[in-house]
Amino acid sequence: MNEQSIQTPASGPACHRSLRRYWFTLSEGIGIGVTAAGEGEARAMAEQTRAERFHRASITSMVVDVDVSTLDPDHVLPYIGPTVVRGVWFPPLNLSGRRDRPA
Repeated sequence: MNEQSIQTPASGPACHRSLRRYWFTLSEGIGIGVTAAGEGEARAMAEQTRAERFHRASITSMVVDVDVSTLDPDHVLPYIGPTVVRGVWFPPLNLSGRRDRPA
């Protein structure tokens, strides 16, 4: 894959250009990765995922515009969903057909 074929939200299709990648660190476990249009939307998706899947953990920090290549190469990178589309990409809920909208 050459560098020109790698797309990020900032360089991808026009419909994705307003999206940003967020990484939420948890008090227990690895974390939650989200692509969203804004911080509020990202926090809501991360909180919903935390409550449903990691109910004992709390969100401890957030990284905006996370460089996914810096995430755990053994426990995160092999399992992420697409990061250029809106939704929760770690765990890869945006592959499951689930709507990643807060309730």
